[in-house]
Amino acid sequence: MAMSHSVFAMELCFRIEPGSPLQGHLREALYKLPAAMSAREKWEYYRWVSEMLVNHLSFADAGCWDFWDTDSKAQSDFKMWCDGLFTEEGGRKTPSGPPAPFRGDVRYMTFTVALLLQYGSYTERGMSRLCNIAEANLWQRATFAHILRGIRSISFASVKGDVVYLLPRDADWGLTAEDLRQPKFEYLRPLS
Repeated sequence: MAMSHSVFAMELCFRIEPGSPLQGHLREALYKLPAAMSAREKWEYYRWVSEMLVNHLSFADAGCWDFWDTDSKAQSDFKMWCDGLFTEEGGRKTPSGPPAPFRGDVRYMTFTVALLLQYGSYTERGMSRLCNIAEANLWQRATFAHILRGIRSISFASVKGDVVYLLPRDADWGLTAEDLRQPKFEYLRPLS
């Protein structure tokens, strides 16, 4: 019998604030990831990431998250999130340069996490409960914090695939407000 899967994915769009360590810390942590990790090492890494993101949620202007427990949807969505790592989907053609905050010119970055979970496992059922959010609360920072804190309970023995990525890697290539109005970013919802 074939194994069924669920998928959890989250992407947050943060303002790149002068002096904020968020982009640098996330980039450094990604560079240090080994090619292979034990379930414990993955748990430690994702615990650290979730804490870092929660601690900087006040700088998050937009985001999205999904949880699907239909195998075909889980497989296709996970592939879509993985493809985002390789296709430079949101990549700029030229550097955006430093922002001019006094003119309201801001730069942004996105951070993405996607997990392919073994359907019916303790972890997958826990994520299902965690993501059972009232529609009126879907796009609130408190909801993102609640879900990110719940990632600490994941057993990576039940995670069949995972991907994380940061866009852009360097501040000089930060996304602009105009970039974020492009159709390829329409899935990002303003946060309240």
